Amino acid sequence: MSIAKRRREMRRANPKGFVPLNLTPLIDIFTLLVCFLLVGFQGDVQIPSIKGMKLPISSALDTPTPALTLVLTPTEIRINEKVIQPMGTGNYAALTQALEAEAQHFKPVMTTNGVGERGVILLADKSIPYRELQQILAICSQTHFGHVSLAVNKEAKRNA
Repeated sequence: MSIAKRRREMRRANPKGFVPLNLTPLIDIFTLLVCFLLVGFQGDVQIPSIKGMKLPISSALDTPTPALTLVLTPTEIRINEKVIQPMGTGNYAALTQALEAEAQHFKPVMTTNGVGERGVILLADKSIPYRELQQILAICSQTHFGHVSLAVNKEAKRNA
């Protein structure tokens, strides 16, 4: 059957010029678009939420880059959601070993005195004594996790 003959038959069968619309490709395109938007809209870093943990409040606008997550609660120390040791023992050998083991999985983000420093996101409860925080930060620095980002809650905007 020739193309011209097929067109004539189509015109006779459909005198008003109505052409049915195939929605399947359109739905496929919108599905892909929604998937790309959802993946692209996710933040770079997911900060874990821990029940009962109170982070300090800050007006900082910067978001942390992906890095190792070190969580200090009043009762325990965690690395990437894994409990490493209890808090307040004064002996941080388990933390040192865990950080040295995790160092293999992270690339250095900056260089200080020729040594690559890796990033760490520190989530510390407000009630952690500053002395203990200093000791843990020193251990992070010794194990070459010297690029520290402190996780905080954003300050509520005041309507003046």
